[in-house]
Amino acid sequence: MTVEQQSTVRGRPVPVSLPTETPECEASTCSGISTPEPVELHNAWPSWIPLLVIAVLVVCCVGFAVGRIAGW
Repeated sequence: MTVEQQSTVRGRPVPVSLPTETPECEASTCSGISTPEPVELHNAWPSWIPLLVIAVLVVCCVGFAVGRIAGW
């Protein structure tokens, strides 16, 4: 279909035109809605504490699963 052709939507002709380019400042859908994060939150937890919590949860889940299988 060329630009000169028109498509019909429910019987009405709709002109076919090329979309305009989005300006760079409006390219993001979340532009202007994010709130800045305080600097204090960047180093609130040492990096090993969340990993330790995840490791404990994984060990507990695996231990529970092994215990259920062994007790069956």
